[in-house]
Amino acid sequence: MLDWLGSVQIRTRSSSRVELDLTRATAWTGWALCALGGYLVTVGRIWAVFAGALVFGAGILLATLRRKLVFDRDEGLLRSEQWIFGIRRRAAIPLFHLRAVVVAARRGMYVAYVERRLGGTIHLDEARHSAPLLQLAEAISEVAELRLVFDATTRVAASD
Repeated sequence: MLDWLGSVQIRTRSSSRVELDLTRATAWTGWALCALGGYLVTVGRIWAVFAGALVFGAGILLATLRRKLVFDRDEGLLRSEQWIFGIRRRAAIPLFHLRAVVVAARRGMYVAYVERRLGGTIHLDEARHSAPLLQLAEAISEVAELRLVFDATTRVAASD
């Protein structure tokens, strides 16, 4: 239902670089939740004040959430920047540490992620349909020269 919330999109793409960013709908939804939370706080009832504070906090989280991934073949790096509540976290991962770009079916959803040779996976996005994730994965695969894996089988079907 809320697939678009926190979705990653291709911001710029060239033959040697692809830049991914969160959609603007995430920030707009966050500011709308802030407004709703502010309204609930002014209602004056105790339950509305608590609910308004929670909704306002979730809104601030979404409004300040930023995520940027840059796959750059010329530099040989994946640069990752994430902002939550205005706090920035950055990482630079050499492309040769990455193994594959995977789109897999999990619990009724499709999940796109980048497998690393060492360490955990790098989550890209989730969606109910595989087409947007495949487009994203193909762009990354071409630029970073990674293997593209599409696993449409569910774990239950694979175990039979």
